[in-house]
Amino acid sequence: MRLAGWLGEQGPSDSTAKILPLDSAAADDGESKPFIEHLEDLRRTLFKIGAALFIGFNVCMVFANRILFFLEAPLSKVVPDSGNYLQSLNVTDSFVLWMKLAFYGGILLATPAIFYFLSDFILPALKREEKRLLMPTFLFGAFMFVAGAAACYYLMIPQTLRVFIKYSEWLKIKPQWTVTSYISFVTQFMLSMGVTLEIPLVILLLVQLGVISARTVARGRKLMITGAVILAAILAPPDPLSMLMMSMPLIAICEVTIWLSWLVEYRRRKRTT
Repeated sequence: MRLAGWLGEQGPSDSTAKILPLDSAAADDGESKPFIEHLEDLRRTLFKIGAALFIGFNVCMVFANRILFFLEAPLSKVVPDSGNYLQSLNVTDSFVLWMKLAFYGGILLATPAIFYFLSDFILPALKREEKRLLMPTFLFGAFMFVAGAAACYYLMIPQTLRVFIKYSEWLKIKPQWTVTSYISFVTQFMLSMGVTLEIPLVILLLVQLGVISARTVARGRKLMITGAVILAAILAPPDPLSMLMMSMPLIAICEVTIWLSWLVEYRRRKRTT
Protein backbone atom coordinates (compact mmCIF):
# COMPACT_ATOMS: atom_id res chain seq x y z
CA MET A 1 0.00 0.00 0.00
CA ARG A 2 2.82 2.37 0.84
CA LEU A 3 4.51 1.65 -2.48
CA ALA A 4 1.24 2.16 -4.36
CA GLY A 5 0.65 5.44 -2.55
CA TRP A 6 4.14 6.66 -3.34
CA LEU A 7 3.81 5.73 -6.98
CA GLY A 8 0.47 7.48 -7.06
CA GLU A 9 2.21 10.74 -6.24
CA GLN A 10 4.33 10.53 -9.36
CA GLY A 11 3.58 12.81 -12.23
CA PRO A 12 4.73 16.11 -13.66
CA SER A 13 6.00 18.27 -10.83
CA ASP A 14 4.83 21.47 -12.45
CA SER A 15 1.05 21.45 -12.37
CA THR A 16 0.95 24.73 -14.24
CA ALA A 17 2.71 23.31 -17.29
CA LYS A 18 1.14 24.57 -20.49
CA ILE A 19 -0.04 22.29 -23.26
CA LEU A 20 1.70 23.21 -26.47
CA PRO A 21 -0.30 23.53 -29.66
CA LEU A 22 -0.13 20.58 -32.00
CA ASP A 23 2.02 22.39 -34.55
CA SER A 24 4.50 23.50 -31.90
CA ALA A 25 4.69 20.03 -30.38
CA ALA A 26 5.23 18.46 -33.79
CA ALA A 27 7.96 20.94 -34.59
CA ASP A 28 9.71 20.09 -31.34
CA ASP A 29 9.51 16.35 -31.91
CA GLY A 30 12.34 14.40 -33.41
CA GLU A 31 12.72 13.33 -36.98
CA SER A 32 10.05 10.94 -38.30
CA LYS A 33 11.06 7.88 -40.37
CA PRO A 34 9.32 4.82 -41.75
CA PHE A 35 9.48 1.69 -39.61
CA ILE A 36 11.70 -0.16 -42.10
CA GLU A 37 14.27 2.65 -42.01
CA HIS A 38 14.31 2.47 -38.19
CA LEU A 39 15.02 -1.24 -38.40
CA GLU A 40 17.84 -0.61 -40.85
CA ASP A 41 19.32 2.06 -38.57
CA LEU A 42 19.06 -0.34 -35.63
CA ARG A 43 20.81 -3.07 -37.62
CA ARG A 44 23.69 -0.73 -38.50
CA THR A 45 23.93 0.45 -34.89
CA LEU A 46 24.07 -3.11 -33.55
CA PHE A 47 26.72 -3.99 -36.14
CA LYS A 48 28.86 -1.00 -35.07
CA ILE A 49 28.47 -1.93 -31.40
CA GLY A 50 29.47 -5.53 -32.16
CA ALA A 51 32.52 -4.32 -34.09
CA ALA A 52 33.55 -2.04 -31.20
CA LEU A 53 33.22 -4.94 -28.73
CA PHE A 54 35.21 -7.23 -31.04
CA ILE A 55 38.04 -4.70 -31.34
CA GLY A 56 38.05 -4.01 -27.59
CA PHE A 57 38.11 -7.75 -26.82
CA ASN A 58 41.09 -8.38 -29.09
CA VAL A 59 43.03 -5.41 -27.74
CA CYS A 60 42.47 -6.52 -24.15
CA MET A 61 43.58 -10.06 -25.01
CA VAL A 62 47.05 -8.64 -25.64
CA PHE A 63 47.11 -6.69 -22.37
CA ALA A 64 45.34 -9.27 -20.18
CA ASN A 65 48.42 -9.74 -17.98
CA ARG A 66 48.54 -6.01 -17.24
CA ILE A 67 44.83 -6.01 -16.42
CA LEU A 68 45.44 -8.89 -14.02
CA PHE A 69 48.31 -6.99 -12.39
CA PHE A 70 46.04 -3.96 -11.98
CA LEU A 71 43.32 -6.03 -10.30
CA GLU A 72 45.86 -7.69 -7.99
CA ALA A 73 47.14 -4.32 -6.75
CA PRO A 74 44.61 -3.99 -3.86
CA LEU A 75 45.80 -7.33 -2.47
CA SER A 76 49.44 -6.23 -2.82
CA LYS A 77 48.67 -3.21 -0.63
CA VAL A 78 47.30 -5.46 2.11
CA VAL A 79 49.94 -8.23 2.15
CA PRO A 80 53.54 -8.07 0.92
CA ASP A 81 53.57 -11.59 -0.53
CA SER A 82 50.32 -11.43 -2.47
CA GLY A 83 51.51 -14.07 -4.92
CA ASN A 84 51.22 -16.74 -2.21
CA TYR A 85 47.52 -16.00 -1.73
CA LEU A 86 46.35 -16.65 -5.29
CA GLN A 87 46.41 -20.10 -6.85
CA SER A 88 45.18 -21.85 -9.97
CA LEU A 89 43.70 -25.25 -9.16
CA ASN A 90 42.25 -26.35 -12.51
CA VAL A 91 44.00 -26.95 -15.81
CA THR A 92 41.83 -24.48 -17.72
CA ASP A 93 41.76 -21.73 -15.06
CA SER A 94 44.42 -19.60 -16.74
CA PHE A 95 42.74 -19.75 -20.15
CA VAL A 96 39.27 -19.03 -18.72
CA LEU A 97 40.69 -16.11 -16.72
CA TRP A 98 42.39 -14.76 -19.85
CA MET A 99 39.07 -14.80 -21.70
CA LYS A 100 37.22 -13.15 -18.80
CA LEU A 101 39.77 -10.37 -18.47
CA ALA A 102 39.65 -9.72 -22.22
CA PHE A 103 35.83 -9.78 -22.23
CA TYR A 104 35.30 -7.38 -19.32
CA GLY A 105 38.15 -5.15 -20.41
CA GLY A 106 36.80 -5.09 -23.96
CA ILE A 107 33.38 -3.95 -22.74
CA LEU A 108 34.96 -1.16 -20.70
CA LEU A 109 37.21 -0.11 -23.58
CA ALA A 110 34.33 -0.09 -26.08
CA THR A 111 31.90 1.78 -23.79
CA PRO A 112 32.61 5.30 -25.19
CA ALA A 113 32.05 4.05 -28.74
CA ILE A 114 28.89 2.22 -27.68
CA PHE A 115 27.50 5.39 -26.10
CA TYR A 116 28.33 7.35 -29.24
CA PHE A 117 26.58 4.85 -31.55
CA LEU A 118 23.53 4.68 -29.28
CA SER A 119 23.25 8.46 -29.06
CA ASP A 120 23.58 8.70 -32.86
CA PHE A 121 20.67 6.26 -33.15
CA ILE A 122 18.48 7.84 -30.45
CA LEU A 123 19.07 11.57 -31.02
CA PRO A 124 16.92 12.01 -34.17
CA ALA A 125 13.87 10.68 -32.27
CA LEU A 126 14.23 12.99 -29.27
CA LYS A 127 12.71 16.37 -28.58
CA ARG A 128 14.81 19.50 -28.28
CA GLU A 129 14.80 19.48 -24.46
CA GLU A 130 15.74 15.80 -24.36
CA LYS A 131 18.59 16.31 -26.82
CA ARG A 132 19.93 19.12 -24.66
CA LEU A 133 20.03 16.81 -21.64
CA LEU A 134 21.44 13.72 -23.35
CA MET A 135 25.14 14.63 -23.65
CA PRO A 136 25.54 16.03 -20.09
CA THR A 137 23.75 12.94 -18.82
CA PHE A 138 26.14 10.61 -20.64
CA LEU A 139 29.21 12.52 -19.45
CA PHE A 140 28.07 12.78 -15.85
CA GLY A 141 26.95 9.15 -15.89
CA ALA A 142 30.41 8.05 -17.07
CA PHE A 143 31.99 10.17 -14.33
CA MET A 144 29.75 8.65 -11.66
CA PHE A 145 30.51 5.11 -12.84
CA VAL A 146 34.27 5.73 -12.78
CA ALA A 147 34.02 7.47 -9.39
CA GLY A 148 32.12 4.55 -7.87
CA ALA A 149 34.49 1.94 -9.31
CA ALA A 150 37.54 3.96 -8.22
CA ALA A 151 36.24 4.43 -4.67
CA CYS A 152 35.62 0.70 -4.48
CA TYR A 153 39.07 -0.12 -5.89
CA TYR A 154 41.12 2.23 -3.71
CA LEU A 155 39.09 2.25 -0.47
CA MET A 156 36.58 -0.56 -0.09
CA ILE A 157 38.35 -3.57 -1.60
CA PRO A 158 41.64 -3.24 0.36
CA GLN A 159 39.73 -2.77 3.61
CA THR A 160 37.50 -5.77 2.89
CA LEU A 161 40.47 -7.98 2.02
CA ARG A 162 42.28 -6.88 5.17
CA VAL A 163 39.33 -7.89 7.31
CA PHE A 164 39.01 -11.27 5.58
CA ILE A 165 42.68 -12.00 6.18
CA LYS A 166 42.31 -11.03 9.85
CA TYR A 167 39.38 -13.42 10.16
CA SER A 168 41.48 -16.22 8.65
CA GLU A 169 44.37 -15.55 11.03
CA TRP A 170 42.00 -15.49 14.01
CA LEU A 171 40.58 -18.86 12.96
CA LYS A 172 44.13 -20.22 12.40
CA ILE A 173 43.45 -20.70 8.68
CA LYS A 174 46.03 -19.93 6.03
CA PRO A 175 44.26 -17.82 3.37
CA GLN A 176 44.84 -19.22 -0.12
CA TRP A 177 42.34 -18.14 -2.75
CA THR A 178 41.92 -19.19 -6.34
CA VAL A 179 42.79 -16.45 -8.79
CA THR A 180 39.42 -16.83 -10.53
CA SER A 181 37.47 -16.29 -7.30
CA TYR A 182 39.60 -13.27 -6.40
CA ILE A 183 39.14 -11.63 -9.82
CA SER A 184 35.40 -12.35 -9.72
CA PHE A 185 35.20 -10.74 -6.28
CA VAL A 186 37.08 -7.60 -7.34
CA THR A 187 35.32 -7.09 -10.69
CA GLN A 188 31.85 -7.78 -9.25
CA PHE A 189 32.45 -5.33 -6.40
CA MET A 190 33.74 -2.58 -8.71
CA LEU A 191 31.02 -3.00 -11.35
CA SER A 192 28.31 -3.07 -8.68
CA MET A 193 29.47 0.19 -7.14
CA GLY A 194 29.79 1.84 -10.54
CA VAL A 195 26.31 0.77 -11.66
CA THR A 196 24.57 1.70 -8.41
CA LEU A 197 25.88 5.26 -8.64
CA GLU A 198 23.93 5.62 -11.90
CA ILE A 199 20.60 5.34 -10.06
CA PRO A 200 20.65 8.90 -8.61
CA LEU A 201 21.41 10.24 -12.09
CA VAL A 202 18.31 8.52 -13.48
CA ILE A 203 16.15 9.96 -10.68
CA LEU A 204 17.48 13.49 -11.21
CA LEU A 205 16.93 13.19 -14.96
CA LEU A 206 13.30 12.20 -14.39
CA VAL A 207 12.86 15.20 -12.08
CA GLN A 208 14.43 17.49 -14.68
CA LEU A 209 12.04 16.20 -17.36
CA GLY A 210 9.06 16.61 -15.02
CA VAL A 211 8.19 12.91 -14.99
CA ILE A 212 8.35 12.82 -11.19
CA SER A 213 8.49 15.60 -8.62
CA ALA A 214 11.03 16.27 -5.89
CA ARG A 215 8.25 15.80 -3.36
CA THR A 216 7.65 12.31 -4.73
CA VAL A 217 11.34 11.51 -4.35
CA ALA A 218 11.33 12.79 -0.76
CA ARG A 219 8.23 10.76 0.09
CA GLY A 220 10.03 7.66 -1.13
CA ARG A 221 12.95 8.04 1.28
CA LYS A 222 12.13 4.87 3.23
CA LEU A 223 11.58 2.91 0.04
CA MET A 224 14.87 4.15 -1.40
CA ILE A 225 16.80 3.18 1.72
CA THR A 226 15.17 -0.24 1.76
CA GLY A 227 15.97 -0.63 -1.92
CA ALA A 228 19.60 0.39 -1.28
CA VAL A 229 19.97 -2.33 1.33
CA ILE A 230 18.34 -4.93 -0.92
CA LEU A 231 20.47 -3.84 -3.88
CA ALA A 232 23.63 -4.13 -1.79
CA ALA A 233 22.58 -7.62 -0.70
CA ILE A 234 22.08 -8.63 -4.35
CA LEU A 235 25.06 -6.96 -6.03
CA ALA A 236 27.74 -7.07 -3.36
CA PRO A 237 29.87 -10.19 -2.86
CA PRO A 238 28.13 -12.72 -0.58
CA ASP A 239 29.50 -11.64 2.79
CA PRO A 240 28.06 -9.32 5.47
CA LEU A 241 31.00 -6.92 5.48
CA SER A 242 30.85 -6.22 1.74
CA MET A 243 27.08 -5.75 1.93
CA LEU A 244 27.47 -3.29 4.81
CA MET A 245 30.27 -1.34 3.12
CA MET A 246 28.18 -1.08 -0.04
CA SER A 247 24.85 -0.25 1.59
CA MET A 248 26.13 2.64 3.74
CA PRO A 249 27.34 4.77 0.79
CA LEU A 250 24.11 3.97 -1.05
CA ILE A 251 22.03 5.24 1.86
CA ALA A 252 24.10 8.45 1.91
CA ILE A 253 23.61 8.79 -1.86
CA CYS A 254 19.84 8.45 -1.37
CA GLU A 255 19.84 11.44 0.97
CA VAL A 256 21.97 13.50 -1.40
CA THR A 257 19.68 12.59 -4.29
CA ILE A 258 16.64 13.85 -2.40
CA TRP A 259 18.22 17.23 -1.75
CA LEU A 260 19.53 17.53 -5.30
CA SER A 261 16.07 16.73 -6.68
CA TRP A 262 14.69 19.79 -4.86
CA LEU A 263 17.47 21.92 -6.38
CA VAL A 264 16.88 20.54 -9.89
CA GLU A 265 13.13 21.14 -9.66
CA TYR A 266 13.65 24.69 -8.35
CA ARG A 267 15.98 25.56 -11.22
CA ARG A 268 13.64 24.00 -13.78
CA ARG A 269 10.66 25.96 -12.50
CA LYS A 270 12.67 29.16 -12.40
CA ARG A 271 13.75 28.64 -16.00
CA THR A 272 10.20 27.98 -17.25
CA THR A 273 8.61 30.99 -15.49
